Amino acid sequence: MEKIAEIIKGKPLKDLPVPGETLPEIFLKQKNRYGANRVAIRTKVDDFWKEYSWDDYFDNIQKVAAGFLSLGIKPFDRVCLVSTNCPEWLFISMAVQSIGAYLVPIYPNSTPDQAKYVVEHSEANLLVVQNHEQLVKTEKWREKTGNLSEIILMSGVPDTCTMSYDEFINRGSDWMENNPPGFLEECIKKLTPQSPVGIIYTSGTTGPPKGTIALQKNYIFEAQSLLSLYDHIFEEETISFLPLSHIAEQIQTISCAIAGAFTVSFAQSIETVKDDLPQIRPTLFFSVPRLYEKVYSAISESVAASSFFKRSLFNWALKVGEKIRLYRNNNLKVPFIEQKQWAFANKLVFSKVKEKMGLDRTHFYLSGAAPLPVDVARFFGSMGMDINEVYGQTECTGISNATNPGKVVPGAIGPPMPGCEVGILGDGEIVIKGDNNFMGYWKDKEKTDKVLIDGWLHTGDIGHYHEDGYLEITDRKKDIIVTSGGKNTAPQNIEGLIKGYPCISQAIVIGDRRRYLTCLIALDEESLPALCDRIGVDQLNPGEAVKNKTIIGNIQKYIDEINKGLARFETIKYFRLLPGTFSIETGELTPTMKVKRHFINEKYKHLIDSMY
Repeated sequence: MEKIAEIIKGKPLKDLPVPGETLPEIFLKQKNRYGANRVAIRTKVDDFWKEYSWDDYFDNIQKVAAGFLSLGIKPFDRVCLVSTNCPEWLFISMAVQSIGAYLVPIYPNSTPDQAKYVVEHSEANLLVVQNHEQLVKTEKWREKTGNLSEIILMSGVPDTCTMSYDEFINRGSDWMENNPPGFLEECIKKLTPQSPVGIIYTSGTTGPPKGTIALQKNYIFEAQSLLSLYDHIFEEETISFLPLSHIAEQIQTISCAIAGAFTVSFAQSIETVKDDLPQIRPTLFFSVPRLYEKVYSAISESVAASSFFKRSLFNWALKVGEKIRLYRNNNLKVPFIEQKQWAFANKLVFSKVKEKMGLDRTHFYLSGAAPLPVDVARFFGSMGMDINEVYGQTECTGISNATNPGKVVPGAIGPPMPGCEVGILGDGEIVIKGDNNFMGYWKDKEKTDKVLIDGWLHTGDIGHYHEDGYLEITDRKKDIIVTSGGKNTAPQNIEGLIKGYPCISQAIVIGDRRRYLTCLIALDEESLPALCDRIGVDQLNPGEAVKNKTIIGNIQKYIDEINKGLARFETIKYFRLLPGTFSIETGELTPTMKVKRHFINEKYKHLIDSMY
């Protein structure tokens, strides 16, 4: 293994609020502690919020576990699940864990071929699908998948090849009548830190997805590490809307929610989050940068379209807030005058914005899965909403580095999490060591041995440490652009700057083995009407907008300003606008919303070549 140039160790781990070696063990203790006296889960049913206590949570897990046992599921079997976020997702996950089997989630936006690959590669014994939309994806291959013994349909009328969820639960009830009580507790007693949690398939930006094997010790470590660092979060109210198929949402909604006794409220869908938030009013909010960026753009557009007085008041409040942010994040005392100004700005402006968004009770914000743009971090920080950034990947169970409490540094992530070691190799690659590192890739020792070397996980990410121990991610190692002149450029930073323009949803920098850098820019259809109003052009659809000289000219001016702050070899010489945003359906994005750069280079080759 290459010598590690710099290693930083996280602080020591603290004890979990409720100790235990496995999540099911901790769950049982929380159930005995809270019983019917605290809400564990909320979900909206027919315009009303249905609540599940910790007792209800346990009862449902027990019924689902009995259903699986009645169908012959045993330790180390694989159960595939394709569903959007809902209480049943958690019941199934915890039931599978309690039995000692692997849960294998499939993204609900997966194509039929993608779903088939996961089912076949994991050698799934059983498949649970949410509805007919998901069931249709299995029609062409389900009878040809040898290991698959049963398909359960969570909602809707089953066909001859599937079993309804009600029948599944009824089978479990029959099984429980013929077996001793306390069977679930007995199953849980047999679990160890080496027992399975699941197999989570990675994005597959350059090839078939790889199945990462996660164990109980990994999920326990993540919960313990996060709750050690942020030891003030306990019994929080949180909202679940990011896909539970992704490791990050599982850490929030399963690991930390169980260990920290959170109440998890499910958004109706990712599209309804803005409507659900004011009803839920979470105390903790976790999202990916894209949502924060959209909120930032929406507020900016709204302010720009407001009266001179309102616009001036908001901009004054932001200036005051930025001063307070700097005092707060540097642990400095705020002078008396600034305290009074902040109290006025917060009462008159920011408190109203937070209340309208449903974030008036939120005291803790997290962002992960991609870098948060600096201007977005500063903007929210100026409103008193410090966003803590986390960094990691599926192979390290989600998180290895996180912002220290009270010290947000826009553009950087914090030091290693408690219990973690994170180093930088000579070429800048980030390597991770700790009990969060995965066991390996399912049925792929060769690829496992390439990334797990002497206990260190080789992430493929490039970064460096600041003097204060904060980690800054530069880019993916494989995404670094080397121009024909030999200059190395990290495209992510430049793309982040370009996406700061209100109507831009995606930006892809091009230039590998070419003379200079160019960019493909995808417009955001939702923001287009506001942009047209602001720059004084007639309302346009995306196809018309990409040809409009005024819009092109405005974006050119914005890029010219960005270029002024870049090294000459980093500047964008030309760009082309795309009429629609990237999507999974059109092939540019993976199910985890990661960009497939190679695919984009091939798909838009004619546009790229036109810039050279």
